Amino acid sequence: MTGCAHLVKNLKWGPLRMLWRASGRLGAGRMEMQRELQRKAGDVGIPGDGVGETKVGKGTRRGRQSRRTERALRILAAAASLVERYGYSKTTLDDVAREAGVAKGTLYLHWHSREELFGAVLRREQILLSRSFLDRMRAEKEPLTVRALFKHAALCLLQRPLVRAVFTRDVEMVGHLLLREQRAHPEQKELFHVLLEFLGRHNLVRRDLTPQAQAFLVSAIFLGFFVTASWLPEQASLTDEQIAGLMADTVVAALDVGSRATPSQEAAAAEDVLNRLEDLVAREEAAFQAELL
Repeated sequence: MTGCAHLVKNLKWGPLRMLWRASGRLGAGRMEMQRELQRKAGDVGIPGDGVGETKVGKGTRRGRQSRRTERALRILAAAASLVERYGYSKTTLDDVAREAGVAKGTLYLHWHSREELFGAVLRREQILLSRSFLDRMRAEKEPLTVRALFKHAALCLLQRPLVRAVFTRDVEMVGHLLLREQRAHPEQKELFHVLLEFLGRHNLVRRDLTPQAQAFLVSAIFLGFFVTASWLPEQASLTDEQIAGLMADTVVAALDVGSRATPSQEAAAAEDVLNRLEDLVAREEAAFQAELL
């Protein structure tokens, strides 16, 4: 146990336990808030979030690890919610602790600094985005197509404000945290970069462009749609579904996908992309879970 964790355990939890015994229960409002945050943390199944797991005894090592992971995910869900509302620079650790229903010292049992905590928030959001994308594609009733891949990728980005803020370099929301995370995890790629890489292996995108040029092209398309959607007045706006469809149409046309494969070849390639992405996401989820223990 680190010196900081030891200090928190002895100076913070002792009084809190006394207050807990004296009160007999938490207030109904706080309990409801905690249940809501637990629900949000489990919206998409990051391993170790407690969803679908067998309950274990409180005194076992596995039980302690499970509770620790669940608490960490609850804190991350609270922090993500606050950043979406107020921005990174205006969200304090006191705010996060209050929103998550834990003592401020508890945060330091999981992360050494504010930057480390919010870095974990961004990683969690990226994993949730990828998992949401896979779930949407697996639920697709129509034949798999490259257009469907990019449509659902766009839809997931549209519906996850924090990840979209990272993509658009929204300084007000994510501040300098983005630059720090890019330096700390240079190996991380945007979802559509992974899609382009796999599609290129199947020769489904135009070969006269380098991978860097392809990524630039798709980035420009996505960014243009995101900026336009945020600028237009409400009466001129479209639904997320409509915007995602237009984004996918534009990407498919720009990459000249339609002329490069039969429908069956395209479906087989899309299936291979999903299988490979499933493996990547599973590894990221496992690594992230290990960091929370």
